[in-house]
Amino acid sequence: MKNLILIVSFLFLFLNKIDSQDFAYKEKKELKGYPEYILDVKFSPFRNYFALTIGNNTLEIYNKDWKKVFDHQGNPKSVGGYIAFSPDEKYLAYAKYKSDNDIAIIRLEDKKVIQILNGHAQNINKVEFSHNGKYLASSSHDKSVCIWKWNNDQMELNQKFVFSDGAMGVSFSYNDEYIIAGGYDKKIVVFQLINSIYQPIDTVLNLKYWIYDVSFHPWKNEFVASSQYDIKRYKLNKSKFNLTDSLIIRVNNKLSYNSTGDYLVFGTNNDVSIVKMTNVEMIEYEHIYRHSEHVFGGSFSDDGIFLTTFSSDKSCIIWELSGIEPSRKSIIIDYMEGELTTAQKIILTSDVIENILNKLDKRLTAPRDEFETSTQYTDRRDKLKSEVLAQLQSFTEKYYKVKLKAGNKITIPLERIIGYNADINVYKIRFMETDAGVNIPVIDAKQFKDNWKDAYIEADKNISKDGISFEYSNFQLVHPLNKKLYTVNPVENPFHITKKTRNAQVEKGRADEIKINLEQKTDSEKTVIVTKALLFATSIYDSFSELVNPVIDASTIAEELKDNYFVDAEIIINPTLSQTIEKIREYAKLKYSATDNLLILFAGHGIYDDVFKEGYVISRDSKSDDVAKTSYLSHSNLRTMINNIPCNHILLVMDVCFGGTFDPIIASKSRAADLYAEVTNEEFIQRKQKYKTRLYLTSGGKEYVPDGRPGHHSPFARKFLEALRNYGGPDGLLTINEIIQFIEKVEPQPRFGEFGDNEPGSDFLLIAK
Repeated sequence: MKNLILIVSFLFLFLNKIDSQDFAYKEKKELKGYPEYILDVKFSPFRNYFALTIGNNTLEIYNKDWKKVFDHQGNPKSVGGYIAFSPDEKYLAYAKYKSDNDIAIIRLEDKKVIQILNGHAQNINKVEFSHNGKYLASSSHDKSVCIWKWNNDQMELNQKFVFSDGAMGVSFSYNDEYIIAGGYDKKIVVFQLINSIYQPIDTVLNLKYWIYDVSFHPWKNEFVASSQYDIKRYKLNKSKFNLTDSLIIRVNNKLSYNSTGDYLVFGTNNDVSIVKMTNVEMIEYEHIYRHSEHVFGGSFSDDGIFLTTFSSDKSCIIWELSGIEPSRKSIIIDYMEGELTTAQKIILTSDVIENILNKLDKRLTAPRDEFETSTQYTDRRDKLKSEVLAQLQSFTEKYYKVKLKAGNKITIPLERIIGYNADINVYKIRFMETDAGVNIPVIDAKQFKDNWKDAYIEADKNISKDGISFEYSNFQLVHPLNKKLYTVNPVENPFHITKKTRNAQVEKGRADEIKINLEQKTDSEKTVIVTKALLFATSIYDSFSELVNPVIDASTIAEELKDNYFVDAEIIINPTLSQTIEKIREYAKLKYSATDNLLILFAGHGIYDDVFKEGYVISRDSKSDDVAKTSYLSHSNLRTMINNIPCNHILLVMDVCFGGTFDPIIASKSRAADLYAEVTNEEFIQRKQKYKTRLYLTSGGKEYVPDGRPGHHSPFARKFLEALRNYGGPDGLLTINEIIQFIEKVEPQPRFGEFGDNEPGSDFLLIAK
């Protein structure tokens, strides 16, 4: 019997060990040098922001590129505070803004403090938004929990619950039906939303220790409660939460679920503890030994990519994760490529998310098949995006009570009126979470003000080009009395992101001036620019690990260049070394005019040899055991070949590991963006075409660069595409300097420089259509 128990125990540990191999972490970034401890850190729901609080009562907000965009220090005696992002990522709640007992509501769009909440008398121990964004809960040492509710862009104290001792933790259930709160009175109170009011329905009494924190599961009616010595889990059963299991472990402060509820993270003394949550038990899963002092806690990003941990050692560590599933919301965001309107972000509740995901064709959401071409995969992703958008539009209409009229018309109720500017005859209104301006005469505006609740907005709803989703346009206000129509200009189309396109009739930029000027000139006067693009993309290797994204990246870039710029693009997929050299030789034999451009891109594996002090591009047939590197394309050979192509203007882009070793001399990234701001496009082009161009742009220096998540673009390619999709800004000319501005924040830091016969003052220009 003993032997059987030993075997079973061994198998359990072995299987658990196998499972743990799926969960992995590596340090990505260390934020350090702060004057005091780091008390709380959070990622925003869509990971566009990252915020932390410091022990001297300082709040810092960073953008997605880890650049600090806001900081504020209140009274240092109030020490560190707690933070919470709203689910639509519009607001950040910051406890202890100026004192121990206040909460600042910060609008993230302009980093403005729009309100300070005063409802507590002592230290605030936690703040949390409801999942629908309508409520904010706060717990305090003053023995109370406050429930705040939005009312016309202002939060009002809606309810206040009093406890017999300090309230430490508070949390909303996934559907906001329940709230739990616990603290130093050694009990947990459960509240239920009944007739728009949270009412106490149950109390867990006679707990042995003080409650440090409580937290609901992200999508189940179960919660955990932590003390200094253990974690207890409670599950809903027949309208009552019952204790199901517990784990003896020290919890320093707060604890946090990942977005799928599979893991908990918290501090245990100087360590970071990860607990795996199975249906039957909580398993002490992983310990991260990185901080040197007391760990206050950790938090996961919703997309499952990052974990952050923070400590009294005055540092915050960002960990890059694998084996962690993204939240269901992050899956929708991914399918939509992040393109959600403010209204869509608000309606994206757990019920809506499940409805959308359950209705999707599984063939559209399946991983990329090895027999699927890049074009087929891109088409499938586009159709998936259209399917999701169509469902989002349907739920958005339902949530905001949009009605369908005859003739493809819809009506939209107004949310409120904001004010009238008589100088320009514009009434500022609000509907579906967006502000809008209405051009309306003074007399009609006065009538509208008194009867605005009877007014509505009318818009056109037509099937879009994809044949699946809809396009909403021509927003007009219908006057409540005279029924006149007035044009409405919303800040944001609430139904879909409206992309700027260089092909739109209404968008006439300086690029059009170029074409007009060329038509007016004789053949001898014209500055005709022909741009070719040669893209090498390798995902499959004979001797090296396969990559997911190079072919996808290069195909998308090629499509963008062909569709929106005057570029003839050719992509070479998974070439051998011989095929790569032959293709470069082919381009070297072409005839080029003095104004022609050539863009060459490599995406795939790269390597650096410390002995030869040489970087290499790895081809499909490169040998991993080739010590002499004869099966690799060396940077020095590549440099020579490209420099001798008889094209005056060449830009080399390398999204490969160690691409920065292409040239040991890294040129300055600072270039005069506005040097030629006062000249015409034609003059600007003529000046730049005088100088021979040999420039390179690489995705990193002497280091490995990430391939990115499967089905996504690499970080470098994503930013490069963002630069292309800026279409050169108002003048329709995309310069190398403008490209650098988009990609310079990518990690590892991209490198830019010159090689060969490059002449001072040169540039590489792409002209948008």
